[in-house]
Amino acid sequence: ASTTTRRALKPSLALLNGAWAGPRSGTGGVGVGPLLTEWLDRLVLPAASASQSLRWFSTGGDWPPHTTLTMPSLSPTMSKGNLSKWIKAEGEEVVAGDVVAEIETDKASMEMDSQEDGYLAKILVAGGTNDIDVGTPIAILAEEEADVGKFKDYASSAPTPSRAASESSEESSSSSSSSSSSSSSEPAGARAGRIGPAVQRLMRQMNLADVSSVRGTGPFGVVTKGDVLGLDAAAISKAMAAAGADGGGQSQAASAVTSAEEAGGEAAAAVPEEFEDVPHTTVRKIIAKGLIESKMNFPHQYASIDVELDALLAFRSELKGMGVAASVNDYIIKAAALALKEVPQMNSYWDEAADCAVQNEGVDIAVAVATDGGLITPVVFNADAKKVPAINAEVKDLAARARANKLKPHEFQGGTFTISNLGMFGISEFSAIINPYGTQGCILAIGGGEQKAKMVGGELASATVMTAQLSVDGRVFGGHAVGAFLQSFALKLENPSSLFM
Repeated sequence: ASTTTRRALKPSLALLNGAWAGPRSGTGGVGVGPLLTEWLDRLVLPAASASQSLRWFSTGGDWPPHTTLTMPSLSPTMSKGNLSKWIKAEGEEVVAGDVVAEIETDKASMEMDSQEDGYLAKILVAGGTNDIDVGTPIAILAEEEADVGKFKDYASSAPTPSRAASESSEESSSSSSSSSSSSSSEPAGARAGRIGPAVQRLMRQMNLADVSSVRGTGPFGVVTKGDVLGLDAAAISKAMAAAGADGGGQSQAASAVTSAEEAGGEAAAAVPEEFEDVPHTTVRKIIAKGLIESKMNFPHQYASIDVELDALLAFRSELKGMGVAASVNDYIIKAAALALKEVPQMNSYWDEAADCAVQNEGVDIAVAVATDGGLITPVVFNADAKKVPAINAEVKDLAARARANKLKPHEFQGGTFTISNLGMFGISEFSAIINPYGTQGCILAIGGGEQKAKMVGGELASATVMTAQLSVDGRVFGGHAVGAFLQSFALKLENPSSLFM
């Protein structure tokens, strides 16, 4: 709802005002028209739009009428986003449909359009800010230009990513300080009694009889294997032997242990640790989350088949001479799509809500494409009905725009089956993880072609062989359907003319 909604309610309100403008004669009633007017003016009507804007109406509040722009949800898997940059500056006029900012989602960079007219009065989240929760206020849009200056000191009550990180850091620091305090206040005798069997065995090997003077770095000061291994064993043994001969007792032994600890610490400090923190992109965070979810919730089962490619390579070379351009991967996509048509049970997924397998109607092949920001899977819709050259052109276009972050959401969301090909990197075979998003229950991992020996009519011959491994959701597919699909897939590649029928 927006200004349009409010205007749409005005005729009804006017009718009510006309009918109930004042007390009815003889009834002693009270006019309700003015009350409804005041109620409508104070009504908060959230805007149902892609930009997640909220419009506030107030005649007596602290702020003039305005629209709150929030971080939009631009894909089904998006829970956080990065605000790449602002296209509009504070004070600029904004017309409905104008691009106000660029947002990096978990899949691509997209433009954020305004759904309202107004003036950008206040930017709440600066450009370049990462990990902003969906729904977080990011800007204020004033209705009137004269009201822009009134939002100079406006501050959102929602925590910004930097504030949230700071609060988290403070809590962590407080927790660490508390833990350290409790550790240091605990008696040494209590720490000495809590060492594991592995530490005890290590102490015996190093001829250490007393651990009370070793500084424990474990929880609550517990001595760990690392604490003992960090000591200079030779110096400790020598010092303890000398202490025993002189009758110095445990105090000299403890002093030897402390000295060895300090020497070990100085040696470690002399070798600086060099490393570089590489922040995760939003895409890679989503990939990591999805892989964990898939391996934990999808009972993966695997089956593989060897496919001879000699006939396909010769057929492709012949067509290339006739001006028909297509890669081996394009033929693989077509073969998989036709095999799914022949074995429709494999074009299914597990529906958690319904607690059953659901068969997809269309055959939409998602193709894994590596980009600088992570993996993305643009979709070739209705691949079974498209010719190989058309698949070739479409995949080239999708891959190029994927690497440039120019894909539209509907071009990489969905898919009923995924193909991941690492053959061009010299990988002979691998096991892929099922995409947990969308309506998929399996993924086909393609390796590179290799020359292998085989027997033909009792004589030794060679063949170019490719291994294809299928990962399936064990809740959805049985062994018979998996075997039938792989057999159909292999036969089509080994008889490539069937792909053009």
